[in-house]
Amino acid sequence: MSKFNQIQSYSIMYFAIKTFNLKINKLLIITFLFSSSIIFSQDYNYIYDDVKRIPNKKYISINELHNTIVKPYYNDIEKVYAFAKFITDKIAYGKRARTPLNTINTMEGVCQDYSELFEELCEISSIENNFVTGMGTTNSSLIGEYDSNHAWNVVKVNGKYMIFDLTWAAGSGEGNGFVRSFNSKYFNSKPEDFIRDHFPDDSKWQLLEEPVSKKDYINAPLYDSEFENLSLKYAVVKDSKVEITFNSNIDFTEATLFKWKLNEYGTVTGKSLDFIKKGNFYRILIEENVPGAYNYDLSFKNDSYLEIESVTKNTDGSSTTTYKPYSSPTIMFKLVTPNYSVPKPSSYDKNDPWGLIEAYHYMFHKNDFNFFKKLNPNTTLRDFNDIKYSQSLNKSLSNWYGNYRNFYTRMRNGDIFYKIDNFRVVLSLEEDGYNFKELVRETLRLGKTGYGVKELQKIFKLEETGDFDKTLQEKIKEFQKQKGLTVDGIIGRMTYKKLGI
Repeated sequence: MSKFNQIQSYSIMYFAIKTFNLKINKLLIITFLFSSSIIFSQDYNYIYDDVKRIPNKKYISINELHNTIVKPYYNDIEKVYAFAKFITDKIAYGKRARTPLNTINTMEGVCQDYSELFEELCEISSIENNFVTGMGTTNSSLIGEYDSNHAWNVVKVNGKYMIFDLTWAAGSGEGNGFVRSFNSKYFNSKPEDFIRDHFPDDSKWQLLEEPVSKKDYINAPLYDSEFENLSLKYAVVKDSKVEITFNSNIDFTEATLFKWKLNEYGTVTGKSLDFIKKGNFYRILIEENVPGAYNYDLSFKNDSYLEIESVTKNTDGSSTTTYKPYSSPTIMFKLVTPNYSVPKPSSYDKNDPWGLIEAYHYMFHKNDFNFFKKLNPNTTLRDFNDIKYSQSLNKSLSNWYGNYRNFYTRMRNGDIFYKIDNFRVVLSLEEDGYNFKELVRETLRLGKTGYGVKELQKIFKLEETGDFDKTLQEKIKEFQKQKGLTVDGIIGRMTYKKLGI
């Protein structure tokens, strides 16, 4: 997954996000504190120096790797930081490694591989390390839906918890590649900051006294830790004007708005905006004069504000401080002007799987069967009533304003599908390009969200939140037991059949 790099000029490039589970780093300041329940570190550069001196080699076992990393004088916290820094220094984001040993010997992996290697190293030292799954939100295209697409770790040392995301700490995604660039923000993150872009499937791993609800998380704007008491509470603003206020200890001198239409990619030029500052309080007003639906990146900067990259102790007793380039903390959200109606796609390519995603969203949103026939001239279907689940999909898109996730999945038989809410639009490749094959419901389980979940909650007379929670899971298990099905709380083909949907 990706998040855009720091803005160093008034022109920034945006790329389509496909299925790349990697985060592009932004440079952010981290202030480490100490509390009674969470450990926040001070300086582990001496550990990092030890790690740098470990040569690259092939390992016979993880035990061998463990013994190479650990020094006799390390305590448990120092071991944790050594394991974490070794992994972020050595492992590049790439192909799935599948085993911790393969991860280190190939020196690449995905988020699950980073987390599993970290977990196993800690286990050898008898340090509790919890493998956590959940959603990592990296850009505004994911707003409004929940996708358990990421993995990280929560380590417990001396009764205290520490949150580590080694994947996002390791480096950045650039196009389809990986650029190593250590981001200390994701080493022992403060829970109140981490929840801005990470939501665990099990809410206990939020480590917050008052956990954030999944609904609030998926509908919140994305913003960096430099902004406190942000007035913007929702990621989608349906108005032509928006006033944003916040507090910050940073003396911001510039504000730049980068705006582009939903699902539009290319070069975007920023527009400087005026703002009001009183002490550490900021107020800024944005007004959109052109009707439409937009992604907004509102970035602030102060050229004199620098973040420490590292502090190195010299042989003469002095120290050398290295600074990162200035950072540009950002607030990301969407703005949809009043009475905006999504236009029919003017261009599409039936031979390009990427070229039909918007078209199929639009036709099921508008129930535009004439458009459907234009894309499927040989169809024998008479109208959308001939397509099973089409009305449910239409209702799920009732508030659609043109956003969609720009990716597709290729199936083993050569077909492709687009995921829309809790449904899959399946297409087959024929002589004239990709044509509609069928509409199917996706398998639903604990943690899923969407209109399909609401339909299940309605059947079982539960509150229609759209969040597949444990209450719904138990109802499903009871139903499966009554019907002689496998009792797993998962809604698959047989359970759908017994439910009559």
